[in-house]
Amino acid sequence: MNKVAYKEQISIITPVFNRLKELTRLYKSLRTQNNNNFIWIIVDDGSEKTINEIVDIWKKESKFKIDLIVQSNQGKMHAYKNAMKRLNTPWSLVVDSDDTVSEEMIDILYKTILSINSNNDCGVVFPRKLGADSNGTSLWKQLPNKVNIIDLRYQYNIPESTIFIKTNELKKAFNSLQLPDEKFISEEILYNKLMEQGKFVVRDELFYFGDYQEDGLTKHLFELWLKNPKSTIMLLNSRYRAMNSFPWKKRLIGQWKTNINLTAFALATNRSIKSVSPDLIESIFLFLPALVLKEKRFKIE
Repeated sequence: MNKVAYKEQISIITPVFNRLKELTRLYKSLRTQNNNNFIWIIVDDGSEKTINEIVDIWKKESKFKIDLIVQSNQGKMHAYKNAMKRLNTPWSLVVDSDDTVSEEMIDILYKTILSINSNNDCGVVFPRKLGADSNGTSLWKQLPNKVNIIDLRYQYNIPESTIFIKTNELKKAFNSLQLPDEKFISEEILYNKLMEQGKFVVRDELFYFGDYQEDGLTKHLFELWLKNPKSTIMLLNSRYRAMNSFPWKKRLIGQWKTNINLTAFALATNRSIKSVSPDLIESIFLFLPALVLKEKRFKIE
């Protein structure tokens, strides 16, 4: 089929690992778009069954462009970073392989691009619906005009969001991050880095629908932390620093909780507390609750 005749401004990035059924469902939702002026970048993270053949079929029948990258089981964050090599549009959005989107999504995103009149922002953040839970969709009208991504979870109790990012800001953040050679790396590290570059404009249009899978990465979070120690330490330290922007009470509570996690993790992995702590005096003060947490959360079989 004929492709669009004008240059795309938006890329959808989808890392995938062994989820061809879910990826097919996402493809069907992308095919319903009212506007086909976008590129879909799929990053296959070493799936056991190759998806090349089905993607070749999709390329021939779809009205939007599809680009496939194949990597060798490096994890989602490295898949996201590898997508930067093919990302040539000014804007991008990650849509997970087990999620779907409404037919108005691309239209909404283009209208949003036209309405953004600041060069100092990193992008735009929208609601995300996860299963039957709208994840605080009703709260979005009460948010300030601009936020940091970490604010949504820790200041406004909104755990999930849809993040539409300017490519130049995204590549700048990735280039400044030295990601460890581990498979499980939290995207929060990236969003905390983006705080140094600007904020995200808040919009309340809902077009992203998540479908949490029981085999998802977050099911055994603390086991994954133990198996990926470098990225865990990197995550918790980046979170601690990011919380410096919070009002003093939320900053104190948030940083204490984060420091307790770091100290407990150091104890569980036989690391020096000094080597991981963002504030050693604070870590010593919080040693006892960290010791309790270590026994409760980080039991090594």
